[in-house]
Amino acid sequence: MQTAAAFFTSSEFVSGVGMMIPINDRYRISSDRYQWMIQEARTRKGEKVWESKWFFGTFPAAVKGLWELMVRESDAQTLVDALADAEKITTTLSQALTPQFEVTQGEIQK
Repeated sequence: MQTAAAFFTSSEFVSGVGMMIPINDRYRISSDRYQWMIQEARTRKGEKVWESKWFFGTFPAAVKGLWELMVRESDAQTLVDALADAEKITTTLSQALTPQFEVTQGEIQK
């Protein structure tokens, strides 16, 4: 199981990033003291970097914005396909936003 530390780089700790919530290989939601951001992965000089692309005042607004973005980017051609994609996206977000804890011999691990 990955820990939150796997999603931070040392420069992100220094620059005041608050939370970093991985959604999938393409998107994550992060925060600083002023806002919530949807970040998109891209490759720069052969390395994966995260770029803040969309900004929100609240966490629910960021989640809703990401859901809408992912639905709009769907390649669905029919209403049935669009509804199925929307359900898959909802599941992806629900799983990413559900805390996962494992208790082993008196320790709680995230």
